[in-house]
Amino acid sequence: MSHIKTYALLSVGAILLLVTGFALSERVFLTRYLTYEGDPLALPLAWYAPLEPVRGAQQDDLPIADAQDRRVPSDVLDSVTQYSAEQGSHSLIIVHDGVIQTEQYWGDATRDTRFNPQSMSKVLVALLTGIAIDEGHIASVDDPLSLYIDEWRDDPRGTATIQQTLWMTAGLEQLLTSYEVRPFGRGGRYAFGDDFIAEVLDLKLKDAPGTTFEYNNDETNVLGLAIERATGKRYADYLSEKLWQPLGLADAALYVDHEGGTSFKHCCAFSRPYDWAKIGLLIANNGQWKGYQIVSADWINAMTTGSPLNKNYGYLMWLGSDYIRRGKSAPPGSGLPVAPEGYAADDMIVLLGLGEQRVWISPANKLVIVRGTRTWAPSWNETKIANMILRALQ
Repeated sequence: MSHIKTYALLSVGAILLLVTGFALSERVFLTRYLTYEGDPLALPLAWYAPLEPVRGAQQDDLPIADAQDRRVPSDVLDSVTQYSAEQGSHSLIIVHDGVIQTEQYWGDATRDTRFNPQSMSKVLVALLTGIAIDEGHIASVDDPLSLYIDEWRDDPRGTATIQQTLWMTAGLEQLLTSYEVRPFGRGGRYAFGDDFIAEVLDLKLKDAPGTTFEYNNDETNVLGLAIERATGKRYADYLSEKLWQPLGLADAALYVDHEGGTSFKHCCAFSRPYDWAKIGLLIANNGQWKGYQIVSADWINAMTTGSPLNKNYGYLMWLGSDYIRRGKSAPPGSGLPVAPEGYAADDMIVLLGLGEQRVWISPANKLVIVRGTRTWAPSWNETKIANMILRALQ
């Protein structure tokens, strides 16, 4: 009997050691998974840990129009503000011809409050790709990924080009297509684990490159990895050097898998709505900021030209007055309704993030609008805010 008790105790001890060892080795994954409540829009920024800083050189230098000098009539601004408040916005900034027409915050938000722009972050990858090409780190959009991702040399996945990846036609699978994350699936390991690169490099080729458009978070992360490999710099450092400091933005932060590890590129560039107004102005002004060409005008033109497989999608951004009305262009899981009408400007550019984080840009109308939120809108109309302003300007 004593032998049985000894064996039982040893077995229990061995199991406890195994469980303890597993918990320690998987502490990052388990902490993230067990504290995830299923709604990425409602996650507090403190959940995203660790963070890597993106150093800026803050200059809040956008002029603000006096009430009597506003280009947008006060009654229109009041209507837009009221609608934004009703839809749970925490921030709304409207800029016309480089001048702030209104800057509103709700709840505990202020100008200095960081938010999660979600997939709006993708456009930063597109801008940095153009800068890397301008600087010669990447030779051409026609370069295959295999030139920059050694692990995919002599691999069909590596035949996809930089341009196809910007267009989201690289043909790669997507690890997560919903926010119901299974704990030990590959998508769960990717979202909550401590090795983002391993999951990205393990992506399978689903379609021949250049044959199918699919809004795909993971292709953006592949492209971000290629930028790091091509420039020899960490993504956060390159983002700081080429965009955040030249534009005079406040310090931001990126979600990383572990200290000194790899950041998400497809989302989660925690930053201020005010700074997204400047990013919108950079795009509206053909890559120029205060007389300095941060990214070439040719690149901005390429970014804002629809792809062969989707005329309403350029380089990691949505395009055109009718993209939302067509419905088919909305990203999977976005929950976007079909709008009752298209945009009142044919040149509309939309930076789109989960939960209706938005930057609307109409270069022809010298208009940039930023809207941020931490809650789901109760009755969202995709074109209403932009169209109220556009019609007031026309």
